[in-house]
Amino acid sequence: MQLFTTYLPYFVLVLTLLVFVHEYGHYWVGRRFGIQAEVFSIGFGPELVGWTDRNGTRWKISAVPLGGYVKFLGDSDATSATPSDRPLSDEQQRRAFFSQPLYARAAVVLGGPLANLLFAFILLTGVFFFAGEPYTPSTIAVQAKGPAAQAGLRTGDEIVQLGDKGVKRYEDIQEFQYLYWGEPVPVLYRRGDKVLRGEIVPRFCERTDRYGNTLRHGDLGVDQLIRPVVGGFSAGSPAQAAGLQAGDLLLKIDGQPVDYFSHIPELIGERAGQPLTVTYDRNGTIGETVVTPIADKAVDCAGKEYTVGRLRVRPASVTELRSHGLIGAMGAGVRAVWGMTSMFYTSLGQILTAARPVDELGGPIRIAKAAGEASYAGWQGILNLVIALSVVLGIFNLLPVPMLDGGHLAMYAYEAVRGRPLSLRAQELGLKVGFTLVIGLALVATFNDIKHLLRLLT
Repeated sequence: MQLFTTYLPYFVLVLTLLVFVHEYGHYWVGRRFGIQAEVFSIGFGPELVGWTDRNGTRWKISAVPLGGYVKFLGDSDATSATPSDRPLSDEQQRRAFFSQPLYARAAVVLGGPLANLLFAFILLTGVFFFAGEPYTPSTIAVQAKGPAAQAGLRTGDEIVQLGDKGVKRYEDIQEFQYLYWGEPVPVLYRRGDKVLRGEIVPRFCERTDRYGNTLRHGDLGVDQLIRPVVGGFSAGSPAQAAGLQAGDLLLKIDGQPVDYFSHIPELIGERAGQPLTVTYDRNGTIGETVVTPIADKAVDCAGKEYTVGRLRVRPASVTELRSHGLIGAMGAGVRAVWGMTSMFYTSLGQILTAARPVDELGGPIRIAKAAGEASYAGWQGILNLVIALSVVLGIFNLLPVPMLDGGHLAMYAYEAVRGRPLSLRAQELGLKVGFTLVIGLALVATFNDIKHLLRLLT
């Protein structure tokens, strides 16, 4: 029921917005060059509702809300891949897409993906300008026996580079862990006034989130270095029941010093159900209380479930929202779009080379599910999803595959180098190959979606 009552409406809403932005990019650039747009459609198939503007463009919403198109004068079909064979007058020739110079056609094709990237950039700039950019120091707490500990890193070290990627904040470490695992990675870190080098091998982790999504990532065995201050409690917290309060600084657990927040699980993880003496500092006053950790279920990196003791306390956040002026917010927006672009192409390359499982490819069902899940996080969740999907839609369409915008640009690049376009036969062959690739990709993604949905239902 959630698929139809929550996920599907948000999916249609988000997809319609992003498709409109993409197609309007094509349309706007085309109009700047005086090209006549015959149809601007959101969706495919039979028209549901529409109107014709004073320029002769038919704006319409069609029955299948899984895309859209702009059909320019002289196009043979909605893909704008080949010219129509219907005769055009001299005036129509001047306003037809395929009679335009090469640079104009390339600009029109590029307008769609750039519109999506620009849209994401504008939204991100607004977020960073009004709310600030999330920033967490890259100073780490090292987990005992984890990859970082084995590589010689210690709690309090500051990671400054992983592989060839510079690290300026903890969020950069999280992005790195999403993309890489299993292979040795050079690491540069600062300890006091010294900069040290090492090599770390991220271990492979696979877990399932609360929505049933399988998440695969590398694990360096590090956490944010957070003071052991109670920031809040989860439901049924034994620590809260024992009298601890938000703001308490945890000093010792059964006589063992609590050096940082992520040290707590190491001290109590195997002591579920055993009373423990917790020493704390509350506004300068030292106190003690007895807490019995509750047994919770957890999943290790291999996906194996185990029982662990928890106090069910949340840390006080060390993430700050750094304010920016307009120029600074724009710079942060550019970095964020570039970071998402790099992650997309890297992960796609990993899938194509079998370094990452192909079942991570998702289609309409999984996107709809993500839209519904984002709605539970309020407008921030929807906004984050819109930004991410806008970037993905833009850069996916730039892939040099016939039928996609990148395929058209590749043909125009050939035309620019050779001084003549590809033959119609070669173009038609390219379209068939592109159609096969795109449909094949869609079938794999949809098959993955169905498997994922069936797994959730069983």
